[in-house]
Amino acid sequence: MSRAERRAYKRMTKSQDPYAVPAAAKRGRAATRTARRAQPAGPFVFWSPRFMTWLVGGAIAAGLLAFSVSWPSGLPMALWVGLGGAAAWAGLVVGLRFLQGRRAASRS
Repeated sequence: MSRAERRAYKRMTKSQDPYAVPAAAKRGRAATRTARRAQPAGPFVFWSPRFMTWLVGGAIAAGLLAFSVSWPSGLPMALWVGLGGAAAWAGLVVGLRFLQGRRAASRS
């Protein structure tokens, strides 16, 4: 870039904020923010590997949390409360998955 070109460019961009996001990037970001989430392509599968991971992992976490909260009451009671917490998590997640399956079936 020659000295004259550099001066002309500096004059042209004099009033612009050097740290501002370019206009094209702003439009692209706004479009992705307002875009709706794409619908799943395949058929609905109730017992998918991802669902099973959430079910088992969440049940373990909920059971350990319930166990640790009820620990001062004694070991047998804490075990039952921990199992109840895990069962409550599993029941909630399976119930929500059932409702999700009904919604998917009504759309197709």
